[in-house]
Amino acid sequence: MRDAIGQVFTLQIILAFVLLINGYMAYSVNYTRAFRVKNQIVNIIEQYEGPTDEAMAKIGSYVDGMTYKVPQTLINNFRNNYSSNSGESAVSCQDGWCYIAHNVKTTGGDGELNGTYYSVITFVNIDIPVINNLIGLGDFLSVSGETRTIYR
Repeated sequence: MRDAIGQVFTLQIILAFVLLINGYMAYSVNYTRAFRVKNQIVNIIEQYEGPTDEAMAKIGSYVDGMTYKVPQTLINNFRNNYSSNSGESAVSCQDGWCYIAHNVKTTGGDGELNGTYYSVITFVNIDIPVINNLIGLGDFLSVSGETRTIYR
């Protein structure tokens, strides 16, 4: 009887280790995808000098090509948390990613310049219903970056 319990305990340790490694690999792959999507969105916004119609069309086709899908609850939670914590500009979200426009004023040799930079937020798609409902991994599952300041 003692050997049977010992083997079951060893099997449980092995299964826990396998689940831990698989969970880390799944998170790593999805984090890399969210990071790549964020970087490309930042590049496109900088290239088109803001989220213009052409930029949004190009971003939409890129996001579709990357098969980047995010549960709507992550986006809604981010939008609700941001709007309650900040009185700044509104969050705009499309296709599983969000951006926030920040207006800045700088004084230089040419006088006062008005510019805008954009914060881009993508989300890591790890959908484990029990854990997400109990812990709420919203901010942990987001990847953010900023564009350079675009002067107009």
